[in-house]
Amino acid sequence: MKNLMYIIACSLLFGACGNSQKQTNDEQTKAMIDSVNAVNAVNIANIERQKSIDSMNQIVTSEKEKTHQQHVAYVATSNTGNNSNTSATPEEKKKMNNKTKGAIIGAGTGAVLGAVTGVVLDGKKGEGAVVGGLIGAAAGAGAGAAIGNAKDKKKAKGTTTVQPK
Repeated sequence: MKNLMYIIACSLLFGACGNSQKQTNDEQTKAMIDSVNAVNAVNIANIERQKSIDSMNQIVTSEKEKTHQQHVAYVATSNTGNNSNTSATPEEKKKMNNKTKGAIIGAGTGAVLGAVTGVVLDGKKGEGAVVGGLIGAAAGAGAGAAIGNAKDKKKAKGTTTVQPK
């Protein structure tokens, strides 16, 4: 009787192990399929990103070629019919006038001072910054215009020549 019990216990033990082995194989197969799908998704995302990068590089390259062709055409047209050895000078960068400079400086200063004043008086730094910026821009534009006019007058006085009668 004891032997029969040992045989039944061993057969149940071996039977249970075989079933879990089958489940483990199924789980491993599912895990492998999931990991392959995840790798494929990453590869597809990388391919799409590379396509986007390639198209942007193609656009940049075509813009560079177009700019180069325009430059070559400009140089060719500027040198035709001109026997002197002068070359085309690049355009000078436009300078900001004094009124604009004053408005920018005034707006920045006014915004900072308005924010500080707004916090001190009623705790609303946003409103104070906006009001201060507007007032500062107006004052700065006026001051910049005045400085610009003074510079223009000074330059006009320095460059006037007396013409003979």
